[in-house]
Amino acid sequence: MVRAANPPHPLLLVTAVATVCAALPQAVLAIDLAKLYGHVGAKRGDACHPYEPFKCPGDGNCISIQYLCDGAPDCPDGYDEDSRLCTAAKRPPVEETGSFLKSLLASHGPNYLEKLFGSKARDALKPLGGVDKVAIALSESQTIEDFGAALHLMRSDLEHLRSVFMAVENGDLGMLKSLGIKDSELGDVKFFLEKLVNTGFLD
Repeated sequence: MVRAANPPHPLLLVTAVATVCAALPQAVLAIDLAKLYGHVGAKRGDACHPYEPFKCPGDGNCISIQYLCDGAPDCPDGYDEDSRLCTAAKRPPVEETGSFLKSLLASHGPNYLEKLFGSKARDALKPLGGVDKVAIALSESQTIEDFGAALHLMRSDLEHLRSVFMAVENGDLGMLKSLGIKDSELGDVKFFLEKLVNTGFLD
């Protein structure tokens, strides 16, 4: 059986390259260390490694999650500092939000969310663009005003929604009960709305 040799430690490779470069002409110093390591230069179409899972949409470079929304752009176009991305990073995932909204519709009927989002929220949110669009807007909108603008909500509907969030923030579950939310759902609805409030939705 033939055994594969263990690859040299990356630090040894860098030391070896530095030693060789010191002895060679200046033109050789333009070595692409990304190719040396073989993982930093992952481009569009290549999968990112688990320790650098975020792919910059512009050039396809992969960066670590710790560099998202840290105040310093790491993607050439600054996408890793985009305000919508950074807001969504603090919020429940879009899939979770969509699933939650769908469960309320399944439990209460296609017009139930009118009680929360206003008259445009009838017919399973179709006039607002559907459940997925509402879920994305809840994840990406920094504030309730941004959410209203993204979905073109009427001012009266937006103020009603604000009153629901303020009631949850103040611990008033009576407001949720008045919307017809079942006792068995109160905890989940309160938890979901609090997640939005705690990430600046009412600011």
